[in-house]
Amino acid sequence: MNRTVLACTLIGLSTVCAAETLPVTANAVFNFNGEEIVISRASTVDPTTLTALASVSGTCVAPCLSPMIVADGVVTMGEMEVIEFLSTAVESGDGLLIDARVPDQRALGFIPASVNIPAATLAPTNPFRNEILMALGAESFQGIFNFTDAISLVVFDAGPATADAQTLITDLISVGYPTDKISYYRGGMQVWATLGLSTKTSAQ
Repeated sequence: MNRTVLACTLIGLSTVCAAETLPVTANAVFNFNGEEIVISRASTVDPTTLTALASVSGTCVAPCLSPMIVADGVVTMGEMEVIEFLSTAVESGDGLLIDARVPDQRALGFIPASVNIPAATLAPTNPFRNEILMALGAESFQGIFNFTDAISLVVFDAGPATADAQTLITDLISVGYPTDKISYYRGGMQVWATLGLSTKTSAQ
């Protein structure tokens, strides 16, 4: 038995403790890189973290709101769909949850099992863009990409007031990445953290 669950049982804080330790859905327990991950929901949220996340502006130089639909054919997901994606496509190796923020922003916390691909790395001006695309399953022949075996992606950033995810998705589509293999989590870290869902930091 998990030590935290055991402690909750012993001290009898069933309602609040369970909210912090039990998976939010039946499929919120999965493996990633050999580690078992549980997405749970805390009963309290650190206001300092929320303030820091809200202050991150990403690619928006002024206050802005990202659209609900970032591109035709790209599905916008909620938290339950992201969790299902993690427990199915990510666990099986057929998908990736992409954090489009820069590494400094990711230090504030990130969704477990997400990988960091900052939006700027998919820009046409990045000389290493092709290598990143091939790491995502694309094949290149004489400068032409074939995305038949490209993996499914869910892309997020700091939240609805930033545009890093939209920028990354736009650049993926412009090079030919299939829209039916891209989804968008608009809530990003701001909404995920506000809901008290499990996060990690680089120190964990």
